[in-house]
Amino acid sequence: MNKKGILIQGKISYWTKHIIEFYQKKIPDAEILLSTWINEKIDDIACDVIQIEPPKQKKIISSTNVNFIIVGVREGLKKMKSDVIMKCRTDQFIHNYHIFDLFQNCCCKEKIMTPSYGLGVSDYYITDFCQVGYKKILQKYWDNVPLFDSPRSFEPAEVYLTKNYIKKVNNEHRDWYTVMDEYFCFKGMHTDFKIEWEKWDTNTAYQENEKRNYKLNHKKSRELNLE
Repeated sequence: MNKKGILIQGKISYWTKHIIEFYQKKIPDAEILLSTWINEKIDDIACDVIQIEPPKQKKIISSTNVNFIIVGVREGLKKMKSDVIMKCRTDQFIHNYHIFDLFQNCCCKEKIMTPSYGLGVSDYYITDFCQVGYKKILQKYWDNVPLFDSPRSFEPAEVYLTKNYIKKVNNEHRDWYTVMDEYFCFKGMHTDFKIEWEKWDTNTAYQENEKRNYKLNHKKSRELNLE
């Protein structure tokens, strides 16, 4: 298998150090890079790090972090040497440390493997929690998405990113549910990725909301034969 790498992107959280240590222990042959901001403290981070300037954006759109995700992932991918990369977050464990084997066994080189969480809720809604794919495909996804600068109301970041990749980058205008399996390989958030999120563990209101969302998303995923 080609060399594998893990790109961990976002603000430093209480969990970040432990997430990095987990990957170092469980996937010791993986290249690991943390992509974060210049104002973040990285004294106890024991992996390669890039610290970048946060994107400037209008106050009216400051409630969305989509530009931060775009810039953080894009710059991180530039620095990585691996052929197959897992893009994940600073506040989430991917407990399935065989995730690269799952990708190699189930997905073709042109697809991005992603959790099925959120499918069926809205067209083009694919969670940004985690992506696994060949570097050239991930760069095709992230390098060609423009920073969001509209003062108008704006669709969810997950929809904005995916719609750009499908419609503009790949010039694909067929129905979403017809083409999504051609570009993405969907695996269960809990059954396959085994994701643990800091917000699920520490925020009671968020926990209750996520329980409701999980029931809805699980039902939709079964209807779409994604689990």
